[in-house]
Amino acid sequence: MDRFRVEVIAKTPFPQQVIYAAMHQDYSDQFVVEERESWPSEEKCGEVIVKRLLAGERGHYGPLEHCQIVFNCGYFPHSVMQQARTHRVGISFDVQCLSSDVVITFVDINGESSKKLKKTIGELYDLWYYGEQAIRERKIKGRNDEPPGFYRRDCKNRIRKMRVRSLNEENNTFTYNHIEDIVFNGFNPVYQVTLADGKQLKCTQNHKILTPYGWRILAQLGVGSEVLVNGQPLKNADQTYQNKEWLESKFSEGLTPKEVAALIGCSVETVKKWAYYHELTWQKKQWNQGLKYKINISDEERERRANHGRAITALRVENGTILKGEHHPSWKPDLPVEKRVYHWLKYNRQRILEEKGEKCARCGGTRRLSIHHILEVSQHPELAFDETNLEVLCSPCHTRHHKQDRKNPLCAHPVKIVSIEYVGIEPTYDLVMAAPHHNFVANGVVVHNSYRYTSGKVLAVAEGEGDIEDAFYLRPVGYYSDRQGKKYYYSPEQRQQDLNWCLEAAKRYKIDLENGMSEEHARGKVPFDYRQHFVVSFTLRALLHFLDLRFKKDAQLEIQKLCDLMWPHVEEWVPDIAQWYQKTRLGKARLAP
Repeated sequence: MDRFRVEVIAKTPFPQQVIYAAMHQDYSDQFVVEERESWPSEEKCGEVIVKRLLAGERGHYGPLEHCQIVFNCGYFPHSVMQQARTHRVGISFDVQCLSSDVVITFVDINGESSKKLKKTIGELYDLWYYGEQAIRERKIKGRNDEPPGFYRRDCKNRIRKMRVRSLNEENNTFTYNHIEDIVFNGFNPVYQVTLADGKQLKCTQNHKILTPYGWRILAQLGVGSEVLVNGQPLKNADQTYQNKEWLESKFSEGLTPKEVAALIGCSVETVKKWAYYHELTWQKKQWNQGLKYKINISDEERERRANHGRAITALRVENGTILKGEHHPSWKPDLPVEKRVYHWLKYNRQRILEEKGEKCARCGGTRRLSIHHILEVSQHPELAFDETNLEVLCSPCHTRHHKQDRKNPLCAHPVKIVSIEYVGIEPTYDLVMAAPHHNFVANGVVVHNSYRYTSGKVLAVAEGEGDIEDAFYLRPVGYYSDRQGKKYYYSPEQRQQDLNWCLEAAKRYKIDLENGMSEEHARGKVPFDYRQHFVVSFTLRALLHFLDLRFKKDAQLEIQKLCDLMWPHVEEWVPDIAQWYQKTRLGKARLAP
């Protein structure tokens, strides 16, 4: 029970003044809000409420319903959540989810993303369950008697095939994964996390976010904490492409977007995007700028070059043999190996193609073939003329290879949190991702694949990655009594047997999911008291009713602990009412006000 946790998400400010105003309006012909400046202080209002409303126990407790408090309860057994929801309608559980406007990053076959490949999780849920709007109108009945008119066609299979950017946690590089399910988790309290690089993420307090130290829920993070994000890290955080003045100063120095991108370590497209956003322009360099020779040469120089070319041509053939390499009159022994190998490949291309089979070594294509060095000439000049270091590639494969080779692998890097703000109650959603990478990129931040019915914890136990008691709750060793008062001893040996049984149940659960069984079906074999986070809201009157029933000696031990953790928050929120309740009703199991 040491892991149990209760925190306040939101509460009505100045609750005792609110109750006083509601109580006062019952007996006043004035509009009480107009007398706000003459209301007693919060402390004085508490005294008036106890004296005039509660002490007499007249049963008129309606004013207490105008105040509300919302608790986030964590690591409690499922049975406690079930008992809490028996008394409260405002309860939600497994609140590891994202706001509807969070953008999910999709990528193409090359791992690159664009605006067209981004969807909000709310849009994805709508497409997943209701289909996409057909372009054409159905003029007659469909094959399954669907009525004429505009309709939506199923697109689940297409969404399943789309590539979602995901992080390979073993080497910290981004790859892609596929969606297995999209889940609506109801309306939950949502917080907005703002990072130092401008990224923002709206999620619930229990959603897991990847940090340099592993997975952490939002409640464990604070301002200054680091989380891992998508994209290339900047070399200088103060000189960002998002800063209009800094970007404008670099353009005024004559730098191009390519040079600015190289300076701060981001892509050229990103610099151009922010330049367009800030309506900035840059000086475009001429195609011949920086060339050794200028175009407007003199007639004498042009004639000299022409004569030199004729002389070279006349010397190319000697006794019927083409002069090349070191035998050529223009041979330069200090010529870079890259240029020498270029000329060598030019004269030997056809022979090498015939010897290599005249087809692409990767896709088997036969069109637009080129010769590629397996080990780069710049890194291994000794293999520049070694034909065993050559392979034949078609143009698309050759281009794709060098494009990937030029581009550094996209890795996750840490960025600090600058603020965490409570937004309100919003609709929330989850993605269920395929194995092996149970994560995805949301608004540029690496977040965890959220499971339904706490299955993530159960699977972690089954895979040996988590403690059994992180997922399941068992009472401590000790003496207990049943409802009839009969005492018994829960021994260490019996508790260890129960832990072993929980482990076997987790493994069976994992096998069922891998065999295609749904979560709600497979969870029937999981022990009932798996640990669960939930959010519960009370009006003050309902909270006192809940404490009357569950904060007493014969109540379930675990729910007594829940009430015990709630009580300090109640004392801080409504001190005078809490003091009256503790003296007159706490632990006495009386009917609640």
